[in-house]
Amino acid sequence: MSGKISPAFEPFLAGSGPNDKCDAIVIYRTPSEESPPPMSELRETERRLEYVRERAAAQRAVEQEVFGSYQRAGAQRARGRRDLAYASIGASSLPVATVEITRSTLPSLARQPDVLAIMPNQKIHLIQPRRVNFAELSKQEYRNGLTWGLQQLDIPRLWERTQGQGVNVAVLDTGVYADHPALDGRVKEFVVIDPLGRRISARPAFDGSIHGTHVCGTIAGGQTEEGVAIGIAPRVNLLVAGVLLGDATLATLVEGIAWAVETGADIINMSLGFTYYEPHFTQVFELLLQHYGVLPVVAIGNENHGNSSSPGNAYNAFSVGAVESTGAGKVDVAFFSSGASLVFPGREPGVVTKPDVVAPGAQIYSCVPPDKQPDRTYIYAYLDGSSMAAPHVAGAAALLMAAVPNAPATEVMEALKITAKHPAGSARRPDNRWGYGLIQPVEALKILG
Repeated sequence: MSGKISPAFEPFLAGSGPNDKCDAIVIYRTPSEESPPPMSELRETERRLEYVRERAAAQRAVEQEVFGSYQRAGAQRARGRRDLAYASIGASSLPVATVEITRSTLPSLARQPDVLAIMPNQKIHLIQPRRVNFAELSKQEYRNGLTWGLQQLDIPRLWERTQGQGVNVAVLDTGVYADHPALDGRVKEFVVIDPLGRRISARPAFDGSIHGTHVCGTIAGGQTEEGVAIGIAPRVNLLVAGVLLGDATLATLVEGIAWAVETGADIINMSLGFTYYEPHFTQVFELLLQHYGVLPVVAIGNENHGNSSSPGNAYNAFSVGAVESTGAGKVDVAFFSSGASLVFPGREPGVVTKPDVVAPGAQIYSCVPPDKQPDRTYIYAYLDGSSMAAPHVAGAAALLMAAVPNAPATEVMEALKITAKHPAGSARRPDNRWGYGLIQPVEALKILG
């Protein structure tokens, strides 16, 4: 098969007839730009949204030409069929579309000169938390007035400069219970992306699980009734998309990413994945980082050492593993936290080592939708998982972006990597347990200015 075609198509199409239709995700070539705006300029939300609209208009014309040509070629190969439909992802802010293919027309699509990559529309899933515990706040957290994760990352020192004002963090997850008192006024936008990729407005905002609310609380939550701070960046704007409701697919995820871009996200937090390595998803992250200045933060998975989840194992994702507290201010990588080194002989990059960094991800106290248990109804809980570590990194990145508004997303990511603390020092960085190490946001801020 062509190098444009994902290797995942082989099992995906196994057993299908030559003219049986299925959906593919296609990335196409973007129009060349004479003078794209500098990344520092795109940190201003209105200017970025204006740029998103400009690119979308240009990409729509390319899309119509590419897939119109494919439909004509496909009709000749697929016994005269002319019903191979395609649909834009979002408002064409990303040069990505869903396209119907058959085994016989897939090569025709790959031969289109402006087609860059073709992926099967596989299912995606939540990176499930390893444990849910409705225990009371620990004595130390109660005494300190903040969770152990915030304490470990020295977040109060960053609050002396900013609490994340003006930064937009998109959370693609199970939704959010926006009426939680710890999230009061923080959820600025909410949408449901259904399994068909449709955007559905829903009020009030809701969570199909407890996961999305917990993640949002770690990024931007306020204080509990006991006065304990749970959120890294309590003044950021949350843009939440429920993409993991029902039988979610890759198209659902990409639609959520496009919605985040079109709504003005600076950072996208994703605690989700799919079960195979997808080399072409790197192009989606390339679009986010290089064209729009949006930082993708992705949980690496909870499948233990020697494993990793896509898209967190894409070389240009900012992937996050989990550490747990071992007492006396010390931490170690949690046993469940995934990590692996992927080797690609003869290709660039030849080796991909994930995660990139680690952050607190075990016994993380945050808000959840009201959960009625035999003894009482709980609105806070402890959860374990790399899904709990990723929002610590997304929140830290938001603080850095708020403190240094002109810093591009790539520089924020690099600053968090190079200042991270690895127990073996810099000689072993990155490895597939710690990555570059435990993030040190205060040190990263010193580099960024």
